Amino acid sequence: MPTDHKENRNHHKFIVGTAAIIALLAGMFYSQKGQRPLPPPELTNATLLSPAKIVQPAGLHDHNKKPFDLKAMQGYWSFVFFGYTNCPDVCPATMFQFKTLAKMLDSYPEIKKQTRFILVSIDPQRDDASHLKDYVEYYHPDFIGVTGNDKDLYSFSRQMGVIYQRQDPENEAEPDNYLVDHSSAILMLNPKGQLQVVYSAPHHAESILKDYMSIYQYAGQE
Repeated sequence: MPTDHKENRNHHKFIVGTAAIIALLAGMFYSQKGQRPLPPPELTNATLLSPAKIVQPAGLHDHNKKPFDLKAMQGYWSFVFFGYTNCPDVCPATMFQFKTLAKMLDSYPEIKKQTRFILVSIDPQRDDASHLKDYVEYYHPDFIGVTGNDKDLYSFSRQMGVIYQRQDPENEAEPDNYLVDHSSAILMLNPKGQLQVVYSAPHHAESILKDYMSIYQYAGQE
């Protein structure tokens, strides 16, 4: 009887020890493979899309006449704005915020290397590659202008959630003197070339940078 009791105790210890190891391994597996999703960052003036939206531009090119396709969009965090060079107010104001933001990013060189600023022209009749190049580089030599034909621009804008409409000229004698109504939001593509963030107007470089830093850090922890 004493021998049986000792064997039972040893057997009980083995079961408890094995259970503890299984529990420990299970806990390790959960912590490594089954973590709860990180809470999204608190943003000031931006909306983080989760999941990010897949977009497929086609037929577009940048101001150097290089294709602006999915491959061209990948590898960077890209601020994207839809506008046009003859825009009297919203576009130059937004481009100025881009310029200010780019300057502020000089304090974060590693992040700046992964950041781009893109103006997509919704006025291809007046904004050819050469004119677009002069316009974007006036604000910063690294800024990118993108254009294409009406059909391809419309397709890309709809994928990005942007709407615009060309107005009739006020003076029939000046057919090239017209305005284009368009969305004022700034969009952001993630390094996979997916639409990840929408920045709502009004735009201020300080708040954009604050939200961008939060999003950048959040993405690095996923």
